[in-house]
Amino acid sequence: MSGIVELKLYSPLQVDIIDRDTPGHAIPFQALGRDRLGEYTGMIMKAFRALQSQEDARDAFVSPDQDWSEVCDKIVSLTRTVEVVDGRLYGVYTCRSQGELRPNELDDLEWYCHDQWENGWGEGYACCPCEGAGLGLYIHFWQDADGPLLAREELEGPRSAPLLGPAVTEITPDTFWTLLDQARTACDGSQRAAAYWLTERLISMGPEQVMHFHSILHGYMELADKYGLWNAAILIHEDGCYIDGFEDFRAWLIFQGRDTYLAALRDPDSLAGVPASVEEDCRFADLPYVGEMAYARLTGRNAYDDLDAAGHQRMVAELKKDIVYSAGIEYPHEWSEMAAYLPRLTAQHTTPEELRSRARRGPIWDRNAPDIQRARAAASKKQKTKNGKKKGGETR
Repeated sequence: MSGIVELKLYSPLQVDIIDRDTPGHAIPFQALGRDRLGEYTGMIMKAFRALQSQEDARDAFVSPDQDWSEVCDKIVSLTRTVEVVDGRLYGVYTCRSQGELRPNELDDLEWYCHDQWENGWGEGYACCPCEGAGLGLYIHFWQDADGPLLAREELEGPRSAPLLGPAVTEITPDTFWTLLDQARTACDGSQRAAAYWLTERLISMGPEQVMHFHSILHGYMELADKYGLWNAAILIHEDGCYIDGFEDFRAWLIFQGRDTYLAALRDPDSLAGVPASVEEDCRFADLPYVGEMAYARLTGRNAYDDLDAAGHQRMVAELKKDIVYSAGIEYPHEWSEMAAYLPRLTAQHTTPEELRSRARRGPIWDRNAPDIQRARAAASKKQKTKNGKKKGGETR
């Protein structure tokens, strides 16, 4: 029989602090100044230790002999506690099993842990706020359905990665890109981890900087909302790329960094030279919501409601100064025009036979839509093609 193997899974805790001496909106633990982190951490851990014994006693009374076969018949025990790792509070599951868990068994374990985080043990902590002197706490394990569960080596790996320069404390168009570079490095390119990393960093900067990040990110999203780039996304995503998918694609493009983003707007076909455009899914669904989530946790308000519309438009105009758009990027190309406009991406993601087959199935765009009609009518022959050359194929 295989020996006992112990596996710990870590999930960052969400802790909201209500200090009755300074009433107002609850303060996320991440937003506390360093001078208060130690004090609050000690109070929180003391409260958890008292609560842990109550949780253990309740489980022992209700279910002394847990049957883990529905999760995995290898599991001997599964316990949970709270630990401080590098100044960050984590909910921790410790799983003891007969031998190593296979990938599918680990998936089942993580699914069970997520469910308990949200509806079982974690909910018990959330419903039992603990108080210190002048202090009220709302503590919960769950974050959302995609909250990370990390093994210790995954937890420590990103933290050991060097940042690209000093820590960002103020968000400007330049430091926006620096922060994304740091997130990619710290999280080894993992989008899920990067979304949480960015949220924590933004929370620590305060609502004003969060709003700057939100405005800049969505400014770059707006500036990349071009039909020619959408054509590139359609080629890269074999299963199609609708409105939501194109939003996720633009967020992914921004996450690749300033140089890749600007190059893609200058020439969408340049994405053929980006390895990630072949190896990855090329969607980052969480990135557009990072600023919104951080702002809501800091203020309890919606970032869109508080966004200064005039100030945002000034920001977009400033960001646009660095962008050079390709000829034809405003034009919604059809399948018969793809090879001429995006030769490298077309060759990389389809074949001539597949391209003809797609053209026979129907047009890419709704030719009755007023915006499509205007875009195609407004594009001169020079705008439709690179270097003013006439494209092959019939214009639809």
